[in-house]
Amino acid sequence: MKKRIKMAANFSNVLKAELQSSNRIFGGTYIKKDGSVTKFNGRMGVHKFTKGGKSSIKDSNWLIWDNNRKRYMQIIPENIESISAFGMEFEFLNK
Repeated sequence: MKKRIKMAANFSNVLKAELQSSNRIFGGTYIKKDGSVTKFNGRMGVHKFTKGGKSSIKDSNWLIWDNNRKRYMQIIPENIESISAFGMEFEFLNK
């Protein structure tokens, strides 16, 4: 059973830094722009299939390689509901 930790949305940068430095696979759920909830399973720091050049994403957004869909995803941190990593589940209190 995973330990659940509830976090404020403004602490997502701390978790993002930990996930980037560890290069570990993690899972999570988030709300898409159309309002539906979806899950992902991936990791940060992947550079395969990139063409180089300047990145067009915002620094605040999360860039994740989704292992199941085999594509990059850009996630807005305010739309993240939960992250499962390091043997714990982090739930974000966005409201």
